[in-house]
Amino acid sequence: MIRSSFIAMLLICVVCLFCGKDFVTLGRHSWRCKQRINHDQSRSGNTEREMPALSNPNIPITQRTVIKCCCGKVCKGNRGLKMHQRSCQVLHGLNNELCADLEEQIADNPENIITDDHPPTTQSTLDSEEITPDLKKGINLPKKDSDWETANDYFKFAIPFNGPIISQDFNSSIRHLNDTIYNYFVDNFGNVETAPDEKLVAKYKDHSIKDLKKALSNLKTTNSEVAEIKYVSRILRNKLRNHGHIQTDSNRDNSFNHDKYMERNFWGYVKNVLNKEDAVFPSFSMTECAVYFTKTLAAVHPCKLFHIPSWIPRLSDPQVEFDLDPPSYQQVTAVIRKMKASGSRCPLDQISVICFKRCPYLRTYLTELICAVWLSGSIPSEWKRACTILIHKKGNTSIASNFRPITLESIPLKVFTSCLRNAM
Repeated sequence: MIRSSFIAMLLICVVCLFCGKDFVTLGRHSWRCKQRINHDQSRSGNTEREMPALSNPNIPITQRTVIKCCCGKVCKGNRGLKMHQRSCQVLHGLNNELCADLEEQIADNPENIITDDHPPTTQSTLDSEEITPDLKKGINLPKKDSDWETANDYFKFAIPFNGPIISQDFNSSIRHLNDTIYNYFVDNFGNVETAPDEKLVAKYKDHSIKDLKKALSNLKTTNSEVAEIKYVSRILRNKLRNHGHIQTDSNRDNSFNHDKYMERNFWGYVKNVLNKEDAVFPSFSMTECAVYFTKTLAAVHPCKLFHIPSWIPRLSDPQVEFDLDPPSYQQVTAVIRKMKASGSRCPLDQISVICFKRCPYLRTYLTELICAVWLSGSIPSEWKRACTILIHKKGNTSIASNFRPITLESIPLKVFTSCLRNAM
């Protein structure tokens, strides 16, 4: 019995491969064996420590990987590398050297730097015609399918296609296309009313929701003017939409209890009272605006320039060649279908993408125009014009730096640039 149990114990015992000691199990000894730890460190030092820290930033680094900084310091994992690089003198020296190179390049080309003592003087700041172009009013679009079919038939006769378009006729063809679309919808559906009549505003200024409902019912039964019915319907919808919210205008009742509303709905108070702002327009001149944004966009910032160092691997050459063939009708149609119908229109032509979505002939003519421009290799001057809108960010409205500019382009130009991007 004793001999059998002794033989069974020998069979159960396990011998460590590093230190040669035998144990019943290697559970605790496996992670604290000094010889195994020394063996793993020497092995990792011969293999993993040779991997550079900045070889490829896209490869994820685990926490247990032993990596090496560019200065030669061995770090434990990505976290240890980041902690070391905060105080790495070699890495800071590389950054200082890069900044010194940028300063030398700027010193070699001082004409590219724009200072406050010598503001830029461009022809666009002096030419009033280029600064203030003719802006058109918004147009109303049809809502019935039959009206769109009639518009499509009209465009077939109003914009005929007589052979290929030559480069000398690019600007005239683009202007003819824009003017034909705009004039048709203005003559048949009118312009968008930007400001209501002052008489209607004074008449329905103090009306409540109940009074507006009665007035709208009386206007419809007596067949009154359509403009008055539309105005009453609009202000009634706005009041019904904002019913139950706080009135944040200057004429609200002073007896409103702010503390009570904050206790009941804090985030509603923040949204409807604190963060609610009206549209703010700039109060500076057009010349000041042109000088400021021309200077800002043309200035050279040493901190924002970046030249790829030699130790960063270069990108390989593109494997797919650029598609030199002009876009087809299917490609232009696919681009137009992906464009949002709610996008802002360019004030220079006020043409919506909905016109090209609903009228197939306009897409056909636009495809021929894009193909002609594509093959010519030059952009028409009509497509180099756009309208920039200033959006107020903060602070005083007389300072141009408190506004953010956005540029609104025409729909044909957006379609052309999208086709150019898809071909790359």
